[in-house]
Amino acid sequence: MDSQTTSPAFQNANIDKAEKSDEYDRVSLEKISDSSNVLEEGSRPQSTLAFQGPLTIPDDGYIPIPTMILQVPQELVERILLLLDTNSMLTCRLINREFNDIIQSSTLLQYLLACTIAGVIDNPSSPLSYGERLEALLKREEAWRTLKPVFETLIKVNHQPYSIHGLTEGTYFLDDYNRKDLHYCQLPSSPQDNPQWIRIQGHAEEGIVVNFAPAVYEHDLIIKIISSDIGNQADTQRYSLDLLLLKYSTGEYHPLARHSRIHVQRSADARPRVMSRIVGNNFALIVHSRDDSFADKLIIFDWKTGYKRLQHETTENTYSDLLFVSPEILLVPNLILSHFEVWHLPPYHANLKPPIQILALQIPAISCDYSLVSINCDGEPNPFLHSMPYFPQRPFFLSPEKSIIIANHYLEPLQETLSFASCTLVMPRRALLDMIQKWTSPSLCEQLEDLPMWLTDEVTVHKIADPDDGSVRLDAQSKLVSMMPHPRSPTRTPVYPTFGASPTSPTSHISTDSGSSSISTELSTTSSTTQYNFLRVQWADWGPPISRWFQVNEDRWIMGSTGQRYAFWGPNPRDRSKLMVSVADFNPHNFRRNKDMKTRPRRREGENRGAIDNNEKGKEHVKEEELERLDHGGVFSEDVYMGLKCVVYHAPDEYDFDAVSMDEERLLGLKLNHDSVESVNVLYIG
Repeated sequence: MDSQTTSPAFQNANIDKAEKSDEYDRVSLEKISDSSNVLEEGSRPQSTLAFQGPLTIPDDGYIPIPTMILQVPQELVERILLLLDTNSMLTCRLINREFNDIIQSSTLLQYLLACTIAGVIDNPSSPLSYGERLEALLKREEAWRTLKPVFETLIKVNHQPYSIHGLTEGTYFLDDYNRKDLHYCQLPSSPQDNPQWIRIQGHAEEGIVVNFAPAVYEHDLIIKIISSDIGNQADTQRYSLDLLLLKYSTGEYHPLARHSRIHVQRSADARPRVMSRIVGNNFALIVHSRDDSFADKLIIFDWKTGYKRLQHETTENTYSDLLFVSPEILLVPNLILSHFEVWHLPPYHANLKPPIQILALQIPAISCDYSLVSINCDGEPNPFLHSMPYFPQRPFFLSPEKSIIIANHYLEPLQETLSFASCTLVMPRRALLDMIQKWTSPSLCEQLEDLPMWLTDEVTVHKIADPDDGSVRLDAQSKLVSMMPHPRSPTRTPVYPTFGASPTSPTSHISTDSGSSSISTELSTTSSTTQYNFLRVQWADWGPPISRWFQVNEDRWIMGSTGQRYAFWGPNPRDRSKLMVSVADFNPHNFRRNKDMKTRPRRREGENRGAIDNNEKGKEHVKEEELERLDHGGVFSEDVYMGLKCVVYHAPDEYDFDAVSMDEERLLGLKLNHDSVESVNVLYIG
């Protein structure tokens, strides 16, 4: 397949390829503060919606402001400009000298433009002035280009970890060898900070910790996922998997959780593998049996009420991770079918529709010489539903919508002559959401209904009425009933099962147990079973324009992306005992700034083996002839093309770390001892 080839879906659907303008197209930090940056006469806008009536364009190329506008106080004009989007504000600035002077002289407008370009959101709770915030933002962006730390701090681990670790929202987490306690350390933001390990102590009756899920900035919440031995030796389902909902800042039970402990399931597996995420009221988790004693599950709870919204069952060894793309869109890699499941989670307060799978996005076809064993996802910062009330008083924070997400693919060879392989897929969160919206649009689905692109799920929804207060809630179980793509049945539509309006504020409880829901016989229930179809879209139809692939060492810890940056590393070619730390920056403005620089690095172990091109045309849409082909070394059975652009920065210093990670302010160098973390070296960037 070459870059000109299109799939049958595009050949039959007659899909228009409309280019979308990026909201900060051709904007840079330099341009917003360059007083000479006004439109030349040949590129001047011919009209503007801001003012009506004829305007005479003088010979000098500037459009005068009507006299009435000049009589408006400058402070009011500034407030009006604040209501505009970035492109409209810049258009006003480029129209004439008067608007240009107003925008140039306004620290607030300059700061908000800089926030848009950098992909950050202003923090209204910050005590800093707008001038100080702007200065901090410009310094931060420059520091991430040079990768020169402002300061370094070594944090030694003073306990024996077991195997669980995590980095999120300025905090590094480790478990304990006793498998009951959790330890965390708030990472420093200044040389004067004295980072200390804090222990969240477990109790004997809690069982062992199999994982945890934090939502610090949004809820001051950490959920411990524990497994307890509750049976005797003859009991085949002797282990109970439960959730403990704690307040991160105190370690006490969380006051917003109606139930401090939520039961998930009973099974024969003493230590199942669990991955989980929290956004808003939704707590989503996948449960995988290490000994194949039960099928993999996707389960979604409302953590505040304790109610289970969905349980989706599949086969063994299907799931390895999950990620919220937005508060209502959940991405779940399916290893068996080699695609991303896309789930829609309607707002729970509506109580009309359960979560449901709406789309499947295939990854490139895996070679017959390899088996896909894991896909691990990352994408800090996590999206949030309404606000982040526990965010620290920093002047700004990263925008989830403008961040990237990564999916690390791990592949096992099926021949002894081959070695393990690992590659990382990078996608902008906003571009992925746009692609999901495109492939779930009703008009497109109608065009594709006769093509063999549809899978079928069956969902059974229990409508449960509490006899005490009459409140009604929904509990859904679903499963995939057709694994082979097929034309859509005319009697089936890819929409939710429909239920009448029902009261909210439920007070009863459903728990998951041994693969099925246990519904109390004291509750009044009605059930409805529906089969529905959803599209399965092949990689060539959705992935290339919005993706970039990196090939990395299979034996390395790859833990991170934050905002629009992705950190990776490999041995220094001059001294292989030292590490070269690199950061790929996917901010389109930073890429354009560097488009005249040669950004194609020499191929090194652990670096990108695909081209890092710099022939960007300044537009979000990537034409097929601009796509690059990944040199994947036979991992995939098809040519893999990619169109997402980035610029790669290399740290000037060398390091002897065993692994590298990152968050929004820092690079972290980890020293390991038999795969356990023994120290964390903080490189504070800003």
